[in-house]
Amino acid sequence: MKNIYSILSLSLVLISVSVFGQSKIYAPNLRSPENMEIDQMPNVLLDWDAVTGVSPVILYELQLDDNMDFTNPFTFNPTDLTALSMSGLLFGGDYFWRVRAYDGNEVSNWSEAWGFTVLWNVTMDKPNDNSEVFANPEVSWDAITGIDGYLMQLDTVYEWTNANSGVTENLNASSVDVNGDMWAVGDNGTVLYNDGNGWSSIDVGTSEDLNAICFLDASNGYIVGNGGTVLLFDGASWTQADPGTTSDLTGVSFADSDNGAIVGSNGTVVVYSSGVWTEAETGDDNDLRSVSMLDVSSIWACGEGKIVVSFDGNEWSSEVVGTKDHYGISMLNSNTGWTVGKSGKIYMWDGSEWTEENSGTSKDLYSVSFNGMEGYAVGKSGTMVKYSGSWNPVTSGLSELLSCVFVSDEGGLVVGEDGVMLNRSNSGFNSPYLQNIGISSDSSELNLTNLLFGSTYYYRIKAFHDMDTSMWSGVKSFTTYPSPTLDKPSNGDETDLMVKFSWDEYEGTTNYIFQIDIDEDFTMPRSYAPGSDTLWVSDLIFGEEYYWRVSAQHAQDISDWSEVWTVNTVNSIVLTSPENSSEEVNRCPLFTWEEVVGTSGYELWYDSDAAFSNPTKYVGEDPKYQCQLNLDQSTVYYWKVKGKSGALMSDWSETWSFTTEQGIGVQETIDVESVSLYPNPSNGNFSLNIIANESSSYSIRVIDISGKVVYDNIIDLKTGNNSTNIVIDNISSGSYNLVISDKDYNISKRLLIK
Repeated sequence: MKNIYSILSLSLVLISVSVFGQSKIYAPNLRSPENMEIDQMPNVLLDWDAVTGVSPVILYELQLDDNMDFTNPFTFNPTDLTALSMSGLLFGGDYFWRVRAYDGNEVSNWSEAWGFTVLWNVTMDKPNDNSEVFANPEVSWDAITGIDGYLMQLDTVYEWTNANSGVTENLNASSVDVNGDMWAVGDNGTVLYNDGNGWSSIDVGTSEDLNAICFLDASNGYIVGNGGTVLLFDGASWTQADPGTTSDLTGVSFADSDNGAIVGSNGTVVVYSSGVWTEAETGDDNDLRSVSMLDVSSIWACGEGKIVVSFDGNEWSSEVVGTKDHYGISMLNSNTGWTVGKSGKIYMWDGSEWTEENSGTSKDLYSVSFNGMEGYAVGKSGTMVKYSGSWNPVTSGLSELLSCVFVSDEGGLVVGEDGVMLNRSNSGFNSPYLQNIGISSDSSELNLTNLLFGSTYYYRIKAFHDMDTSMWSGVKSFTTYPSPTLDKPSNGDETDLMVKFSWDEYEGTTNYIFQIDIDEDFTMPRSYAPGSDTLWVSDLIFGEEYYWRVSAQHAQDISDWSEVWTVNTVNSIVLTSPENSSEEVNRCPLFTWEEVVGTSGYELWYDSDAAFSNPTKYVGEDPKYQCQLNLDQSTVYYWKVKGKSGALMSDWSETWSFTTEQGIGVQETIDVESVSLYPNPSNGNFSLNIIANESSSYSIRVIDISGKVVYDNIIDLKTGNNSTNIVIDNISSGSYNLVISDKDYNISKRLLIK
């Protein structure tokens, strides 16, 4: 029990009190915190109702004690206020308080005595235990008031590892003393000891099965076993004691060197006090399996028959809890404890009742141990579950029955059948990567930065003020993602020669490393260091398979490479128009094909000979080409295209064909001889003269040798002679085609610009 005289100070809460005279003064009614409330802040506000009296000024006296009998109270100076704020209360402390009133003429009786418990530790919020996070995760917790700050520890070491016990005997119990030395006991009088230099066997003078072990410190240890076996350790050797019973003993717990308790078969309970063993009468004869002693007034035990028995300093009581037998118990204080048992059942004590919790397993659980708010339970078939706000399975790596788990600041040890053993040589938090992080009292979250990629981190936090430090929170863990996750193009996609690569953002990085290569081993990769999660890559080669990968980087580490994905660049051009085998195509068609992004250009061939013996060629950057001169009418033409990537070329496209029209349409009203240009050559300012046989509207286009349209307009012609002035600004010198067309047909005229 924590000492009340740790209270550093108190502040007065300004609450106005209206007082009206009356003939009798009553005891105040307490308001908050409600009686037996738990998890109060170290600066809890104690509040009560105002009373009236004869005097116009009513004063109140408050007492606070760690004993409900107020044998040694802290009494506060009288005040006319109806609330006092405590400060500097001890974490996990049990406190009782009461108030009485003065009106100058008389004093009231004391109010009821109410109790409350200050919270033990900080409650972690996120990340969730065993979650995956980026290298800059946000850690948050429930805020605590009345403190000076927090301390967080972050480390990469906090794991259970297999240990070679050197024996094949069943091991039934384990403990770790304050020096971090490990102990294990088992069948046939087995006692094992490890001071950091490996396990050794100790002869303790008995062959009885040993079932439980407890250490107060390096000089006070206790072992119990079958046939009433009790062994005491004085720091140098083990000696046998006589507890006054021959029952098989299965549990032992000592609050201090003068006070302890032992339990066993047929409801046996033996209490040790200042060198005297006394068998207690609990009124229950079920086999008891485990015991947890907090002090002389608080002893808890559990066992078969679904029984939990307890001692409150005056008498023993028993209670049926749940529907299954209980095999292990661990009490943190009078308001917090757990039992574990058959079929994976776990029950939690909250100060007033036992409530079932979800263990995440249906396997029998034989032992439970807590260090602060971090707890473990173990059981059948290598089952191991961990508590850090809730219970979750932990992979032990073992299939044998696990009989006992023990955890403390100094370490942890799990033992089981056939001598199996898991240990944690210390509490972790001592590796080269340990971070001790001081945090201000007004914070409840923290962004960690520059964590190692693909690493598991363990973290815990505690609060402190001038008079006390809380217990550590339960230890939680998270693992940072090992590498970025690729996004687009999808693995195996076909792409252009310029490609936008993307991957999921990896938060907390300064940049990425991108590699692409035609060799899956990346022997000669092209490397980039983009600052974002996208990258354009150009100058790829037609018809090639490329391999690509990404890693993340920050000031402290470089991640693993992502998966390796592939992209395949197109190997040829896809034609679009004129459509293959189409007929009645105008004699000056527009050739088009699908653009390949990242090409340096294209080459088009067309010919009336399928063998392309004398092709007309076009070389340019645009994925289209406007025919310059009218093709022969009613003629089959063949065409194909290939792309360029620097000095390299793609394969030819498919060869398509089309048949030109018969020469009707625009030529019915206009023939090439009736079209003239003046002057020709010109500087881009010239007259277009047309003699038309009938009125109609026509498109006028001027096209350069690359197929680019530099002039496009619609004119209306009337029957007879028509003259139109055309001005093309900023036109370069050279040879152009002037094309006159309606919907389906064209005629052209050569235009020279000087």
